[in-house]
Amino acid sequence: MFNDFLEVLKENHFVETPVDVKTFVQSPDYLGQPLLSDIQYEIVEAMSQIYRKEDVIDIMGDIEGTKHFNKYTKNELILQLGKGSGKDFISTVACAYVVYKLLCLKDPAIYYGKPAGDAIDIINVAINAQQAKNVFFKGFKNKIENSPWFAGKYNSKAESIEFEHAITVYSGHSERESHEGLNLLVAVLDEISGFAQDVGTGNDQGKTADNIYKAFRASVDSRFPDLGKVALLSFPRYPGDFISQKYDDVIADKEVITKTHKFTMNPDLPEGAEGNYLEISWDEDTILSYKYPGVFALKRPTWVVNPTRSVDDFKISFFTDLGDAMMRFACVPTFASDAFFKQAEKVRA
Repeated sequence: MFNDFLEVLKENHFVETPVDVKTFVQSPDYLGQPLLSDIQYEIVEAMSQIYRKEDVIDIMGDIEGTKHFNKYTKNELILQLGKGSGKDFISTVACAYVVYKLLCLKDPAIYYGKPAGDAIDIINVAINAQQAKNVFFKGFKNKIENSPWFAGKYNSKAESIEFEHAITVYSGHSERESHEGLNLLVAVLDEISGFAQDVGTGNDQGKTADNIYKAFRASVDSRFPDLGKVALLSFPRYPGDFISQKYDDVIADKEVITKTHKFTMNPDLPEGAEGNYLEISWDEDTILSYKYPGVFALKRPTWVVNPTRSVDDFKISFFTDLGDAMMRFACVPTFASDAFFKQAEKVRA
């Protein structure tokens, strides 16, 4: 009886209890999307855990809620994923789930200690305006417009979608000035290793990957220091590029498993035919500990992340341009695909 009385006194922040991520993604009442891979679900969970610990426990129970909060409450995600692994799809799903979870709250601004009705912003930053419009925004808008749950809860504009409770999702790009003044809860920097790496104007604050990252990191930290997040998504362009450095810098300890695959170009040729075989190898890390709290890092080839692709789907790419395919799909930039010497290790040997 006394416990029931305490339950009544306890503040309830929700107008609706949010569904779990798999229901949100697959149910026709929400996004109605195909089943994701386990890795894709892990990424979406880490990109969208925006609730306080006590509320996660209320929703999931003490044991599962504590486990979920500790595992997925991240401030920074560093995702080295091969091209075609579904990075843009994952990003649109995660942003939609964040908006959904915000709209399940009575007043999202008050929940985060802001004045009632204060803006909460989410942004995806692409390499250029064309990618921003045709990849992320197109995919995100399509999911929202086809979801029965979001019907009547949003207003679509040219580069943004405004939702109830002053929640806005923006589609930006690296060639534009940073979105100063936004109350950023989540910032996704898409294909950040494709952003400019060097300042060519003599301006130390130019639009390089590092400066763009620092600007959005500072913006999120100043508004939502506990539950805000910055996600970096990219395949590596060359050894030691931006995403590779960020990934290596945050890892304290890891286990590495080397995997291999042997391609057969033409199975109709006699066994042992010269030039008909190609073997590749790549490393898959299991991160045991991080140097910093609140970090989630992952590096995986396309075919490991995307449940609809297999390594043999990329056979032609590996046979015709090994360097480019290793970089793009296997996340192994052992050499620059546009360098004069294509295979640096062979030159050294």
